Amino acid sequence: MARRALGPLKKYTVKVVLGPMLKLFEVVTELLIPVLTKKIIDQFIPSSDMKNTLIFGAIILGLGFLAFIVTMCAQYLAARVSADYGYDLKKEIFHKMSTLSEKQLNDYGKQKALTLVNNDAFSLQNGVMMFMRLIFRPPFLIVGALVMSFTIHLYAGLIFGGVVLASGIVVGLVMALSPKRYAAIQSNLDEINLLASDSLKGARPVRAFNKQEDEEAEFGASVETYKKKSMVMSSINALINPLTFCAINLGMILIVYLGNISVGGESLLTTGEIVSLISYSTSSLAALIMFSRLSVSLNKASASMKRVDAFLAMEPSITNNPTGEASDNGTYVKFNNVSFAYGEGNGKNTLNNINISIEKGQWIGFIGGTGSGKSTVISLLERLYEPKEGEILYRGINLNNYDLNLLRDEISLISQKPSIFKGTIRSNVTLGKPEASDGEIEWALKQSLAYEYVSKYPEYIDHEVEEGGANLSGGQKQRLLIARAILKGGSLLILDDSTSALDFLSDLNVRNNISKIDGLTKIIVSQRAGSLKDCDQIYVFDKGEIVACGKHDELVDTCSIYKEIYDMQRAK
Repeated sequence: MARRALGPLKKYTVKVVLGPMLKLFEVVTELLIPVLTKKIIDQFIPSSDMKNTLIFGAIILGLGFLAFIVTMCAQYLAARVSADYGYDLKKEIFHKMSTLSEKQLNDYGKQKALTLVNNDAFSLQNGVMMFMRLIFRPPFLIVGALVMSFTIHLYAGLIFGGVVLASGIVVGLVMALSPKRYAAIQSNLDEINLLASDSLKGARPVRAFNKQEDEEAEFGASVETYKKKSMVMSSINALINPLTFCAINLGMILIVYLGNISVGGESLLTTGEIVSLISYSTSSLAALIMFSRLSVSLNKASASMKRVDAFLAMEPSITNNPTGEASDNGTYVKFNNVSFAYGEGNGKNTLNNINISIEKGQWIGFIGGTGSGKSTVISLLERLYEPKEGEILYRGINLNNYDLNLLRDEISLISQKPSIFKGTIRSNVTLGKPEASDGEIEWALKQSLAYEYVSKYPEYIDHEVEEGGANLSGGQKQRLLIARAILKGGSLLILDDSTSALDFLSDLNVRNNISKIDGLTKIIVSQRAGSLKDCDQIYVFDKGEIVACGKHDELVDTCSIYKEIYDMQRAK
């Protein structure tokens, strides 16, 4: 699988290479300092050569300062590149979300997709930073220290090599055990996010049915599973430090012991050599600890990369392939024998043989029981889904060949699920027309009757709206959505059961205001037969099929389903 998750990193290639190179320079200086220290201890101090002692001391100080400057530059590069990469990757994931169809997002899991943005992208960002900081430093420092130990004494080199081998085995085992476990932990995190989201969205029914304890128990069980998996992984990672400490300290003991062995009246190691070897051992210990941190970060990043790669590899099922020229001559919208099913395989169709014909400027009504397929037809018209069979023509062109961006610019939809965003009245109403003036906003608010309550706010259209419109009633939300659609404009206005929270008089006034807007073709989906009285054509849906079509008076006389709906509502 192509590493799509690393795609945004390509434009930082020079910096990604430069960062580790700078760390490599730091390693060289760190390996040189013990050599110079050994020379001072073994040669200059015994001979009281103060001049050379000061010169070499100054060189050591200079190398240390230069290493510090280079390290700071490398750290800055790593932090900057990783932050920019994380930003770009999140944008890439978010863009992919916007290109996928509603069905693809539902199949993948919207909460899982959010985890990619919030958690997996951060793991990859942290992995890039750790890679730039540590990918060269630990291995080169360990190998360099090993080589330098052999130049000091063969036995010292063998001791050092044994220590490095033992520590490497420990780190290698941890790296081998980690990837699958991290993938399992990420999957469990998806479940936790899904449960938390469902609980927040369904807080009212949960309380209404007194199911708080059940929800807490289910969430608690998921968190407990996550905790156990994380504890196992933490326990495995926790073995690295004590085992590597043990190996390095054992090596130091052996080096000091080696220094006490005399051959022919002379010690195998001088004081300076012992100090240098201990210095290399200490540096190697720090390098191994860093490498263990690197392995943990890279394992997390690797698990996240597989998830992000799989998501970014998804091909949008709905693509934009505009061909031909639209025409307003003839039928404006036409459904020819359209069938559709939400599920895969041989699942039962939600829609069967739908045939609809809409002329430009008409007011069309859809009515039928819950689940009869009305809103699904609207989703197909907006190309949120693709039909299973048949074709949809829009302005004389097959919908699959119509410019998708232009289509959604021309359609103003008021959905049955209020989509109110945190912000202000202004930011919510101008979502489809950000450049709208205050006068245009006020006009749209008056057409939807939202002006009745918005005008009472001291801040007027700059009144704060809470997340999901929590500080607005159902009717207020719907009127605000209608104002948004009216302000956006376009040639086709769709009201998908969007006046259900309004009283009958307000519903009538809103429809009267909309009917006065010139150049609009209007589709209204409603459960109220009375709301469709003035429609040019009404389509009656039942169990995914259109069972009747005509004007209000005709349907009352000829369609038993429509008459039953109308009579029940009139009786109320």
